[in-house]
Amino acid sequence: MSGEPVFRNEFSGGTAETVLQVGHADLVNVYGANAAAPPRRALAGLPARPGPLVGREAPTRSLLALLGPERPDRSSTDPRGVVVTGQGGVGKTSLALDVAHQALERGWFPGGVLYADAGTLPADRPPGPEELLSAFLRMLGVPGGELPPHRIGLEALFRSQLKTHGTQYGAVLVLLDNAADETQFTPLLPADPRHRLLVTSRTRPGTRDMAVLPLHVLTARDSRALLSAAHDPGENEELDELATLCGHLPLALGVVRARLDREEHDAAPLLSALRPQRDRLGELGLDATFDLSYRKFDEPTARLLRMLGLHPGPLLDAASASALSGLSPARTRRALDRLRDAHLLLSGDASGQYRFHDLTRLYAQARLADESDGARSEALGRLLDHYADEAGAADPGPWFEHHAAAAAKAVGMAVAADAHERVAAIGDPLLEFLTKRAQLVESLHLLADLVASAQRERKFARQIELLGKMASRYGDLSCWEHQMTCFEAANLVNVRHPVRVRDWHDVNADVAAMNGDLTAAIRRRRKAVSLWRWDGDTGREVDSRIALGDHLTEAHDPDRARRAYRDAADLAESATDPVRAARAHRRLAKDAGNRGEWAAARSHGVTAQEFAVRSGDVRATVTAVRARADTELLASAPRAAAPLLGDALELARAHQLRGEETNCQLALVRLHLASGERALASELLDSIRPLIEAREARDAPPEVPPPPPPPSQPLTRRDRARTLVGPAAGVLWATGCLVAGATVDGSGPAALWGAHLGLTVVGAWAARRYWHHGIAPGKLNSLAVASQLVVPMLAMGVLWAIALSTSQPDPTAVMTVTAACLLLIQMALIWSGPRHLMKRPYKWVRSRLHTAR
Repeated sequence: MSGEPVFRNEFSGGTAETVLQVGHADLVNVYGANAAAPPRRALAGLPARPGPLVGREAPTRSLLALLGPERPDRSSTDPRGVVVTGQGGVGKTSLALDVAHQALERGWFPGGVLYADAGTLPADRPPGPEELLSAFLRMLGVPGGELPPHRIGLEALFRSQLKTHGTQYGAVLVLLDNAADETQFTPLLPADPRHRLLVTSRTRPGTRDMAVLPLHVLTARDSRALLSAAHDPGENEELDELATLCGHLPLALGVVRARLDREEHDAAPLLSALRPQRDRLGELGLDATFDLSYRKFDEPTARLLRMLGLHPGPLLDAASASALSGLSPARTRRALDRLRDAHLLLSGDASGQYRFHDLTRLYAQARLADESDGARSEALGRLLDHYADEAGAADPGPWFEHHAAAAAKAVGMAVAADAHERVAAIGDPLLEFLTKRAQLVESLHLLADLVASAQRERKFARQIELLGKMASRYGDLSCWEHQMTCFEAANLVNVRHPVRVRDWHDVNADVAAMNGDLTAAIRRRRKAVSLWRWDGDTGREVDSRIALGDHLTEAHDPDRARRAYRDAADLAESATDPVRAARAHRRLAKDAGNRGEWAAARSHGVTAQEFAVRSGDVRATVTAVRARADTELLASAPRAAAPLLGDALELARAHQLRGEETNCQLALVRLHLASGERALASELLDSIRPLIEAREARDAPPEVPPPPPPPSQPLTRRDRARTLVGPAAGVLWATGCLVAGATVDGSGPAALWGAHLGLTVVGAWAARRYWHHGIAPGKLNSLAVASQLVVPMLAMGVLWAIALSTSQPDPTAVMTVTAACLLLIQMALIWSGPRHLMKRPYKWVRSRLHTAR
């Protein structure tokens, strides 16, 4: 034989599928050239395996466990298939293909894989179950002419063929990619428990015969790992921003990674292209991905998705969605469930809210352009009315717990839409809620919108009130420059417009106190107390009395200060105002401690804490507890102070009250020193030294919003002309008198009018300075500028009339009287300038006198 084969078989002109080499065969089928070919089988059509998956280790393990071979403990009721669900671009196909290849490598499906992509046809004409069954039967070798004409027959034949194939070759994996809904894949469920059905779909199925594996976007860490292969891994900030702009969606991340390769790892052009929201979907190539889901919805659901582009935040509920769409709550909830099943909305929190993915929200906003301007305006109006109704409830706190962020953005939308009544209806209750929760930065953003609304409505009194509240919150955050800017802006509103508002004296008292003029601050604050008492505003009267006590304490007048605090506490308690009562009793406790009356100090401290807890104001509670600890430290009782400081520090950290946290830590330093623990005190002091230095340097934290801008320029030009007409007229008049005096009466009057001209020019400069900066603390100064110099000009005109009415007027006397009047006016105008220059020497002299005393 010499190694030669015994038989040699040659085939030509036909197709053979299975060939057996045997020594003897009882039956041989021979197909002639014109005979029908043997049936084909196509069970190896699985697409190529995708590249390595990032961040999909857990879903891969779960899917392999669900597709694993038949186990002894598997029952007949276990799911016979798996549906991988998720939004478009989340990587369902990549996961399914990767797991299918792993299953084949492990030998779980020796019978092969039946694969079909249901997304190859247009979305408006997806393949029906009959088409899919027919395609799979052809893959199993059934000729097209033998396929049953109806669905029932196709299902029966499919199950029969799977069973026969499984008996002959082993288990089969049926993989259907991009299924539209469960009507496509339910008929494909195999009856034989050896086989498995794996489906990828954007719609969550309702059948219990299929296990569901939801697939979510990547984590920030996995997104960075996916991009780092195409970028310098050291520049994590750029990678993090790119991942955020991609919404951590694998499809978008893959597009960005490929572009980074083309851009030679330079992320700057990509960041510039992706930051504008209107261009992001197109740059990432996701329009078609979202369109595929959008075209499958009925019109009410599609319209709801469009209108949700108006929603102010990523979290929404059925009530706000109903307001936007105009549908009934029941129909709206069904439409929301359809959007959630299609993974265009995600489940929110336990309150029943829904959550937008960032890119899905951008798509909804892009689709909003399909609606008319009138429809968008009406939808926004319904949403703002809904928010106003909820905010105006008797107790809006529980609603704000879940919707405060959306309500704050809705206020901004109302400002942009000039819906100012809704701005106040939503913003004022929300501001009270944020204040009680000590959310200072959020309240500053809200106050900026409220101030903008008041500016557009030209409500000057409300502007001053809101700017004062902004200044108070900036002070709580140690943003002193921003606080002074708000004070000046509030004063400037009053300077520009001849109106007297209720907050005028309080604002000017704060400005005077910050400038070191305690005498003016006390005088202004007493006027504020009288004004609030006259108006019947008990809360504001309490605030002014407490502030008056603070000024008197700083001015070393403790008896009057205690009386002011006591009156404030009694007034707050009678008005059942726990927050203000807590503040007043805190001041009384501190005053009693300064006097060494420790029993009274402790009593007032406990009362302050009780009122603060009763109010629900977190910041007031922290301050009251820390104040009690300070009292115990001053009373040389560190053991009593320790638990109080622990409670206050924990509460301050939980609510991110940086100022109070630093105060508590400083109190802990004093506690350690009082207890003889100098090493612990030094270590704690070193850890908080940067915070103390930052606070002493009065550096505003970068996350704090800036103060609101001034009103528009056209209004400024008109009011500026009205304000500066007096000084300008004085300059022209003095110039004319100077020329006349120099040519007629000689050098004496010329020198007089020259001096007067200089004073008038300086006065005009001072008026312009007050216009821009809004600082006018003096009585005559504020009267002159606020009344547009009407009173001084009228007085000068009266004097001129009296002088000219005489039979023989003396020109020198007339000029002297007039110059004297104008001299007084201009001195009043320019007084604030040298006064600010004298502020530091005045403080130095006062400190020396206090030391000598």
